[in-house]
Amino acid sequence: MKESHHLQILSEIKAKSGKPTKHTFLNNYLGNQHPRYPIASPELRAIAKNWARNNRDMTADDYAQVISDLVHGESFTEKLMAGMLLDVCSKEQRKFNPMLFDIWLEQLEGWAEVDAMCTSKYTRTEIQAQWKAWKPLILKFSKSEDIHKRRASLVLFCAPLSQMNDEEMATIVFQIIDRLRSEKSVLITKAISWVLRSMIKHHRDLVDEYLKENSETLPRIAVRETLKKLTTGKKTSVVKKKKR
Repeated sequence: MKESHHLQILSEIKAKSGKPTKHTFLNNYLGNQHPRYPIASPELRAIAKNWARNNRDMTADDYAQVISDLVHGESFTEKLMAGMLLDVCSKEQRKFNPMLFDIWLEQLEGWAEVDAMCTSKYTRTEIQAQWKAWKPLILKFSKSEDIHKRRASLVLFCAPLSQMNDEEMATIVFQIIDRLRSEKSVLITKAISWVLRSMIKHHRDLVDEYLKENSETLPRIAVRETLKKLTTGKKTSVVKKKKR
């Protein structure tokens, strides 16, 4: 019986890493309890690129099935690989049903897994290209009881709005921030900060005006980091070392 694509990829990961491990500090930092294979991100990306290059003739539905199999895998590494495959798929292979994200996000935990799926090169092009399908889906995520879907409703915009001027998308972002800004979880407060900063290049005036009108009710970290990006072009101040 032919080995599935998922198992082929997992075999390559195992061959270059070894047994999966857990680490208390990383569990807390990444926000999940999933085991991780000790493999560096560049090596993991090399596996993704090589596999994608060898499967350029795969249909969009079949490609999405491989991603789905990885997302349902036990390890953090498999879920991370799913996001990497979204980075390297062909234009034709991106044309799967966006509703699959609703299923995939249910298998993800913590900011690292969510962001790997939601800030890929796929989202940079396909959210705008398939906006008719994506708009109601993202609004649905913003109202979900699942905090990971609520985070996704924000970070899904980071890649496209950092690359393009789209006032309708920007308007939707502000609506979602208004809905979520009272939440205290870092999963949401940091996501608000990130998406606002991502919008500055193409929507600077809108972000500046929004901040002035809502700074008292937005998460402090979002206000601080966005103001810093507006004034310096950087997320945080650079601390200069004193000469001795």
